[in-house]
Amino acid sequence: MPFRRPRFVNGRILHNGGNGIFYRMEVSIPDRIEFLPGQFAMVSGWPGNDPLLPRPLAIFRAGGARGKGTVEFVYKVVGRGTALLSGLHGGDPLQITLPLGNGFDLGREDRIWWLVGGGVGFSTVFPAAVVLEEQRAAFEVFLGARSRDQLPPREWVPGGGTPGRAHLCTDDGTAGFFGRVTDAVRERMDRLKATERARLSILACGPREMLREIAELAVPLEVPVQASLENHMACGFGVCWGCVTAVRDGEKTAYRRVCKEGPVFDAREVVW
Repeated sequence: MPFRRPRFVNGRILHNGGNGIFYRMEVSIPDRIEFLPGQFAMVSGWPGNDPLLPRPLAIFRAGGARGKGTVEFVYKVVGRGTALLSGLHGGDPLQITLPLGNGFDLGREDRIWWLVGGGVGFSTVFPAAVVLEEQRAAFEVFLGARSRDQLPPREWVPGGGTPGRAHLCTDDGTAGFFGRVTDAVRERMDRLKATERARLSILACGPREMLREIAELAVPLEVPVQASLENHMACGFGVCWGCVTAVRDGEKTAYRRVCKEGPVFDAREVVW
């Protein structure tokens, strides 16, 4: 039976390759997992204890059969830990704790879904797109990057072959919309009919500034936004309190652990 509660497992890399910017790693694990889009894993596999802490990676895909499981991660080299991960090869062992955190709530019916990914944030929203496609739900994907070479491969985009489904946005205009992904979302929202806007929900993951702008755009229009935060994490399961974010608690400010109560939050609750 696949497992849903967090578990520490020893895995072995089946494939780990990339284009120098994004890397995609497939790992065999002892059992199949079931995860919610937006959940993540804490991953380590380098020799020795430098760096000491594992790295959080969004769960991109999971599968397997006959008691064996596989899990995939997409990541970008941003520091020493991910640089070491990018140098691992097929057959190398990994230590993984998964699935962790709270994912996106996709249970609402008759919704129009917009999925917004900035930078490597697409690796968090793409699994939601896969589920929505299976549900035959209406959705569009907005992807933002500095330039064309910072966008994910088109074949990775769920439903990317459907006209009007995927909106590519680049700061330098080398692909798709010339400008920030938040500007593309704003322009697209301005063209919506009132009846369409009333059905709209947004799922977003990316830099905090991007998430803040999406919230400032959507919340006043009563468009719900589920924002997946990308805070630095140490333990990944709520013990160290090293990844907290400020949230509104009535008239007061409280703090919630991104790894435990998040990483997905209602954007109305976050103190941006």
